[in-house]
Amino acid sequence: MKAKLLMAFSVCFALLFESGALIAQQYHLKRIQPSAKQGLSQAVIIEGAELLHTTQLLPMDSRGNIQGGCTADQTAAILKMLDAIIAQMGTSKSSLVKLNFYLKTDSDRQVVINKLNDWLDEVNLPAVSFVQTRLPNLKAKVALDAVIASSKQSTVSKETSVSQSCPEVAILPRGDVVYVSGQAEKGDLKEATGKTLESLLRSIQQMGLDRRNIVAYKCFVPSMEQIGIVNAQIAEFFDGESIPAVSHVEWTAGSAYPIEIEMIASAPVSQSSQSVTYFTPEGMKASPVYSRVARIHGDKRIYISGLYSSRPGNGEEQTRDIFKTLDSLLKQSGSDFNHLAKATYYVSDSDASSQLNKLRPLYYDPKRPPAASKAMVKGVGRQQRSLSLDMIAAPVAR
Repeated sequence: MKAKLLMAFSVCFALLFESGALIAQQYHLKRIQPSAKQGLSQAVIIEGAELLHTTQLLPMDSRGNIQGGCTADQTAAILKMLDAIIAQMGTSKSSLVKLNFYLKTDSDRQVVINKLNDWLDEVNLPAVSFVQTRLPNLKAKVALDAVIASSKQSTVSKETSVSQSCPEVAILPRGDVVYVSGQAEKGDLKEATGKTLESLLRSIQQMGLDRRNIVAYKCFVPSMEQIGIVNAQIAEFFDGESIPAVSHVEWTAGSAYPIEIEMIASAPVSQSSQSVTYFTPEGMKASPVYSRVARIHGDKRIYISGLYSSRPGNGEEQTRDIFKTLDSLLKQSGSDFNHLAKATYYVSDSDASSQLNKLRPLYYDPKRPPAASKAMVKGVGRQQRSLSLDMIAAPVAR
């Protein structure tokens, strides 16, 4: 009798597992210094997961109308959109790895944090970053994009990175990940966008990858009024195929180019004694403060929340304080400065920008700096600050 019951239980368990009704999380996710007050974890370590990257979510309905007039209502609207994506992709809020918020004004930061805390619980806090920027819909006060862990598996060599079931999501499958620093080409906005997309593609083609491996773009543009030109060029580049996740940030000054674009791409698992390696594509010059391309080998990554100085100060004081905090977080997460893979620097004044340029070489090995973009923006997402660092790292050992 016991044997029959055991057999029946085993058959039932197998059927449930195959149907998807009983799925164990196969990945490992660890949160470093979670803080309910701040609404975030200072870092999130993720291993063994397929990572879902959402496009930039704006608080708009299907007709393109803004939902909600105030920031609180708009934040609730985009979190509801994220809820729907999470459900559609078969994952959960506990799988959130990173949220990037785009704010029209720095003063709305606490409003967003309050809404985020209402939406989440105090256990499953993701890494979070903020930046102040006008948005593609000029009536929007807030937007976000997200990185979400999933236990599913995709095959890069046979499938596009874009989810067919949910067009707002692009899939970074298990395996390696490639971060390409912001690139820029000259010309008017239309010409420069097309040439930059081609340049980014050539960079990964030298690694044996193609446009099917492209997972996400972040575009830095001088004016959101012209964002339709950028989106049209991206659509043309993919020639009717589904488009990877795309986010936009408005920069304010400091570039001779009309657009800069950074990129994330998937890659098959490769053999390396290092957890992260760095690459300079043919025709480009290497730099001691950033790598043109960084590749994390394997599927263990460390996402760090947007970092600010602990107190207001000039550019040098903020930069030194942030790198001190970064050093501590990297050690707690099993990494260090020699294993940074991706950096996005947001600066809102010339002092912060120049001091960051001056001090970065003190912390980076000139042969191993992270892939990076630096954008002069209206605000860095926190009042009385003019510098923020958004980082991704690899573990010291694979």
